[in-house]
Formats: sequence, structure tokens, C-alpha cells
Amino acid sequence: MIESLLSPIYRIIALLPFESLQAGFMQRAVLEILLLTPLCALCGSLVVQYRMAFFSDAVAHSAFTGVALGLVLGIDPWLAVIVFGLGTGMAAIQLRRRGEMAMDTTLGVLFSTAVALGLAIISTRKGLAKTLPGFLYGDILAIGDRDVFLTAVLLVGTIAFLLRFYNQLVYTSLHEHLARISGIRTSWLETAFAALLALVVAFSIRAVGILLVTALLVIPSATARNIAGSLRRQVWFAILIAIASGLTGLAASLTWDMATGAAMILCASGCFLVSLFTRPAIGK
Repeated sequence: MIESLLSPIYRIIALLPFESLQAGFMQRAVLEILLLTPLCALCGSLVVQYRMAFFSDAVAHSAFTGVALGLVLGIDPWLAVIVFGLGTGMAAIQLRRRGEMAMDTTLGVLFSTAVALGLAIISTRKGLAKTLPGFLYGDILAIGDRDVFLTAVLLVGTIAFLLRFYNQLVYTSLHEHLARISGIRTSWLETAFAALLALVVAFSIRAVGILLVTALLVIPSATARNIAGSLRRQVWFAILIAIASGLTGLAASLTWDMATGAAMILCASGCFLVSLFTRPAIGK
């Protein structure tokens, strides 16, 4: 059923004048980029606004434990990554509310504990270490139709959530106390966005890997912030930069036989460097 839903889109991609796009895995990779990069850009604009880059990094690195538990318990490691990442995100929010520590301190504790637990489990099973590279670096060329479909569902859900709550999220990020006084349920919003971000991070790991997922969220949005004035323009610029970086990175990875995730992030980093030099000119 999923394949029949996606096949018309694949046929459109195959019409593009590039021989490499005749392969099924390339069509899936292109469609995944067109879905995943806007998804990360939408969430990334709020990650930059909320200064939650370390949060996404902590959730990503908790995937070590998710992978280890999935392999040991005999369940799908990717499902374990999603569940454990979501649990880590919720734990971070609850610990910050109930404790007196700053968010970065709480995340540092969770980050270190999750990574240590994952490495401890993996080190006790000699065969598990061989499975790590796929999770560390990701491989967008190896994704299936189900992954593409689930990314599309998450993108639609994210758009619906942000259409309803984006202004409230921005207001809360700027003046949380005033937002609370004005009747906005800031605690609920924070929890909901943290859960959404944890899901986005977990889904992105398959494409770019644990090590680079935060970069996919942060760099396009940081670049857009350098060159765009309003928040609305920053979101649109971030989406365009993310898509361009993703497609250019895919082409570069095929040309020079390098990891696709790394190539995508390098292209995004190049855009960021250019934005640093063009920002003064734009400001004038």
C-alpha cells in the first residue's frame, strides 16, 4: 500500500534528466531529502530560538542506548531509538522543572549517562559493535518506503502543530513569564515541542546519523538567521537552505564517493560561512 502511494512521486522524480535517478534507492533518497530537510528546518528555527541545540544533541546521543537495548531485547533498533529518544527528552523536561539545575546541566547528566549505558551494554556483547557505524553515520541511500512514508506523516503533523502553536512558541521563547500571565500554557507547549523535537531527531538519525543530526537542525536555521530579518523569513530561508544543502550533498556524495550525511552537512556549513560574509552587506 505504501509503495503504491509513493510510486507516482517516484515516477515524477525519474523524469528528471539525471541517469542516477532511475535507480529506486536514489528516488527514495531524493524524496526523503525533500521531506526531512524542511521538517528539520521548521523545528530548527525554534531550536535556535529556544537555544535547544544541546537538547537535540542529548536526544541523539541517547540513541546509543536505544540501539543497544533494541539489539539485546530482539526488537527493531530504530523503534527502540525512537522510544528511548522520546523518553530522554521527556525526562530532561521533567528534571529541569522539578530541580534547581540549569537545563544544560540536566542535559549534560542525561547525555553522559545515556551514552555510558549504551556503550556498557554494547561492550558486553562483542557482535553489537559491528552495527554501530550505520547508526553513527546514517545512510539515506538505504532507507525504505516505510521510512519515507513515516517521515511524510511526521512532516504533516509538524506543520499542523506549528500552524496552531508557532506564535505561542515564539512568544514563550522570548518572554516566558509574560506568556504565562497572558494565558498561554507554557509548560504544556514546552513539553509538546520537546516531544516533537525528540521524534524529529530520532527519525533524522537514519539519514545523517547520531553524530550529525543536530547539525541538520541547527545549521540551516542559523544561516537563515544571519541573512533574514523577520522570524517568518528565517523559517522560509532555513527550508530553502536545508533542501539545497541536502540535494547538493547527495550529488556530491555520488560524485566523490563520500558519506551522504556528511556531504549534506558540509554543504550546509558552506552556506553558513557564506552568510557570515554576506551579513554585513545585507545589513547595509
